[in-house]
Amino acid sequence: MRRWFTGLFGGEYITKKGVDRQILFIFFCFMLISLYLIWGLWVEDRMALINKNDKVIEELKIEFHEKDLKLTGLDQRTRIEKMLVGSGNTSLHAPQEPPRRIVIE
Repeated sequence: MRRWFTGLFGGEYITKKGVDRQILFIFFCFMLISLYLIWGLWVEDRMALINKNDKVIEELKIEFHEKDLKLTGLDQRTRIEKMLVGSGNTSLHAPQEPPRRIVIE
């Protein structure tokens, strides 16, 4: 067992089997495997970034629609108030305090 370890790590195993002649091919295979792993990690990182950006875009769309509805509601209110003032009916106005619950006994 000891001889096998020393032969493997000492380089004797490589010269006995003739692997030293194929060292460039082994290096080439190592580089291809390394590039494949790096490419996979890079693609995974980009996909995670795209998913994160999609979530941010969805949140911004929701925020945009909320603001749009709010501004549309404000536009409706001012239009109705102008119509009321134009018709001469000044007794109607926006409420000054929040609604209350009426309890009937």
